[in-house]
Amino acid sequence: MTKLVAGSWVKGNLDTWIGHPDKNRAWDFLVEARRHVDAALAAGRFDTRQRERLELQLAVCEGSDWFWWPGDENSAASVSRMEHLYRMQLTGLYRLMDETPPDYLAQPFSRGSVQGSDGVMRPAQ
Repeated sequence: MTKLVAGSWVKGNLDTWIGHPDKNRAWDFLVEARRHVDAALAAGRFDTRQRERLELQLAVCEGSDWFWWPGDENSAASVSRMEHLYRMQLTGLYRLMDETPPDYLAQPFSRGSVQGSDGVMRPAQ
């Protein structure tokens, strides 16, 4: 490989994952959760098995697909399902730490706005 370019195969930039206010909010949720995880791990609150479960759940929450869906480029039905699943994964992360999840994780943060096929991205322009 002689050249590596940062970006998505869809648009050739990072807009797929960051930049829209809803995508940025999803990142903010993850950053806050990561701070809690780091503090809990630094405090030595978990045995080896608990730590492994927590690290695995964090890895799930860090998956790039969670940041693909928020915003206005996908159907409302798809966005609703994906952002709900993301919030549930983050909620599970807090619960693994035996912490109360933040109230904002109980509320939708992205709605989507594209009309059309459920589960399909907006056609290229």
